[in-house]
Amino acid sequence: MGKLKKLIQDRSADAFIFIIILVFFILTLAAILIEYFRMESLHQQVEYSLQRGINSAVEYAMRDEYRMDSYARMDTEASKEAFYKYLHENMALDGELNKYTGGQWAYQLEIESINATEIPPRLELEGVLKTRSIFGFLTGDVRLRFYLASKNTRIEEGGT
Repeated sequence: MGKLKKLIQDRSADAFIFIIILVFFILTLAAILIEYFRMESLHQQVEYSLQRGINSAVEYAMRDEYRMDSYARMDTEASKEAFYKYLHENMALDGELNKYTGGQWAYQLEIESINATEIPPRLELEGVLKTRSIFGFLTGDVRLRFYLASKNTRIEEGGT
């Protein structure tokens, strides 16, 4: 205890204490930035996968019998079923839309609405990606919103 008191009272220790405080703040800032970019990367990866699923569901559910006559129509129920099938098979989500990586819970999708229209063929998805931060003891669950849509339109020669 006496050495610590002597070190604090010594003027040469001021620089040492300042360096320790500076290193602490730099490491804290680095940890916050790394976690922010990890969350942003996860959000982008999930949005990208969901967009692929929406696009493939719309393409799957297009009614071919109308294409011959240059109409674009979609079976809305088939598109929703194809999208949920994509979530379970390709994104490996369980029945409650949880994702586990290496036995650890990674995230959960909370789908608030999924709307499909027959004409024009369109599938819209709105929801929340729920995950945990390494700072979970401070923030709890982190909720990242997403809104995605896919529209299948026919583009004819000559521009319309």
